[in-house]
Amino acid sequence: MKLKEIRISRKLKVQEVSDYLCCLPSVYSRYENGKREPSIDVLLKLSKLYRVSVDNLVGNEEIVDTSITKDEASLVKAMRHADSRAWQDALAILELHKMSK
Repeated sequence: MKLKEIRISRKLKVQEVSDYLCCLPSVYSRYENGKREPSIDVLLKLSKLYRVSVDNLVGNEEIVDTSITKDEASLVKAMRHADSRAWQDALAILELHKMSK
Protein backbone atom coordinates (compact mmCIF):
# COMPACT_ATOMS: atom_id res chain seq x y z
CA MET A 1 0.00 0.00 0.00
CA LYS A 2 1.04 3.55 -0.61
CA LEU A 3 -0.32 4.90 2.68
CA LYS A 4 2.93 6.18 4.11
CA GLU A 5 3.97 7.83 0.86
CA ILE A 6 0.62 9.59 0.55
CA ARG A 7 0.55 10.66 4.21
CA ILE A 8 4.03 12.17 3.97
CA SER A 9 3.15 13.98 0.73
CA ARG A 10 0.17 15.52 2.55
CA LYS A 11 2.48 16.61 5.41
CA LEU A 12 0.43 14.73 7.99
CA LYS A 13 1.72 12.97 11.08
CA VAL A 14 0.71 9.46 12.08
CA GLN A 15 -0.97 10.94 15.17
CA GLU A 16 -3.11 13.27 13.04
CA VAL A 17 -4.28 10.44 10.79
CA SER A 18 -4.94 8.09 13.68
CA ASP A 19 -6.95 10.82 15.44
CA TYR A 20 -9.01 11.24 12.27
CA LEU A 21 -9.59 7.48 12.12
CA CYS A 22 -10.25 7.24 15.87
CA CYS A 23 -7.60 4.57 16.33
CA LEU A 24 -4.28 4.28 18.07
CA PRO A 25 -1.20 5.52 16.20
CA SER A 26 0.26 2.01 16.49
CA VAL A 27 -2.75 0.61 14.62
CA TYR A 28 -2.34 3.09 11.79
CA SER A 29 1.41 2.42 11.66
CA ARG A 30 0.64 -1.26 11.11
CA TYR A 31 -1.49 -0.30 8.12
CA GLU A 32 1.40 1.67 6.66
CA ASN A 33 3.92 -1.11 7.34
CA GLY A 34 1.70 -3.83 5.87
CA LYS A 35 1.38 -5.68 9.16
CA ARG A 36 -2.37 -5.13 9.24
CA GLU A 37 -4.96 -4.75 6.48
CA PRO A 38 -7.33 -1.78 6.81
CA SER A 39 -11.05 -2.47 6.50
CA ILE A 40 -12.99 -0.98 3.62
CA ASP A 41 -14.42 1.57 6.07
CA VAL A 42 -10.91 2.70 6.99
CA LEU A 43 -9.89 2.83 3.32
CA LEU A 44 -12.92 4.96 2.51
CA LYS A 45 -12.07 7.39 5.33
CA LEU A 46 -8.45 7.58 4.19
CA SER A 47 -9.58 8.12 0.63
CA LYS A 48 -11.61 11.10 1.78
CA LEU A 49 -8.82 12.47 3.99
CA TYR A 50 -6.12 12.12 1.34
CA ARG A 51 -8.44 13.02 -1.56
CA VAL A 52 -7.44 9.99 -3.60
CA SER A 53 -9.30 6.91 -4.78
CA VAL A 54 -9.25 3.69 -2.81
CA ASP A 55 -7.56 2.12 -5.85
CA ASN A 56 -4.78 4.68 -5.49
CA LEU A 57 -4.43 3.91 -1.78
CA VAL A 58 -3.94 0.21 -2.39
CA GLY A 59 -1.60 0.73 -5.32
CA ASN A 60 -3.92 -0.45 -8.07
CA GLU A 61 -2.37 1.18 -11.11
CA GLU A 62 -4.72 -0.43 -13.63
CA ILE A 63 -6.87 2.17 -15.34
CA VAL A 64 -10.36 0.99 -16.18
CA ASP A 65 -12.35 3.00 -18.68
CA THR A 66 -15.84 3.38 -17.21
CA SER A 67 -16.96 6.02 -19.67
CA ILE A 68 -19.77 5.33 -22.10
CA THR A 69 -20.26 6.54 -25.64
CA LYS A 70 -23.06 8.87 -26.74
CA ASP A 71 -24.79 5.90 -28.39
CA GLU A 72 -24.63 3.91 -25.15
CA ALA A 73 -26.00 6.88 -23.21
CA SER A 74 -28.85 7.15 -25.74
CA LEU A 75 -29.66 3.46 -25.26
CA VAL A 76 -29.75 3.88 -21.48
CA LYS A 77 -31.99 6.95 -21.77
CA ALA A 78 -34.36 5.16 -24.13
CA MET A 79 -34.42 2.10 -21.90
CA ARG A 80 -35.42 4.19 -18.88
CA HIS A 81 -38.41 5.54 -20.78
CA ALA A 82 -39.48 2.29 -22.45
CA ASP A 83 -42.35 0.08 -21.38
CA SER A 84 -41.74 -3.56 -20.48
CA ARG A 85 -42.62 -4.82 -23.98
CA ALA A 86 -40.08 -2.50 -25.64
CA TRP A 87 -37.52 -3.58 -23.04
CA GLN A 88 -38.08 -7.26 -23.80
CA ASP A 89 -37.92 -6.67 -27.57
CA ALA A 90 -34.68 -4.67 -27.31
CA LEU A 91 -33.05 -7.27 -25.09
CA ALA A 92 -34.10 -10.08 -27.42
CA ILE A 93 -32.57 -8.28 -30.42
CA LEU A 94 -29.33 -7.60 -28.58
CA GLU A 95 -29.11 -11.21 -27.38
CA LEU A 96 -29.63 -12.49 -30.93
CA HIS A 97 -26.90 -10.19 -32.19
CA LYS A 98 -24.52 -11.36 -29.45
CA MET A 99 -25.12 -15.02 -30.38
CA SER A 100 -24.47 -14.46 -34.08
CA LYS A 101 -20.97 -13.07 -33.54
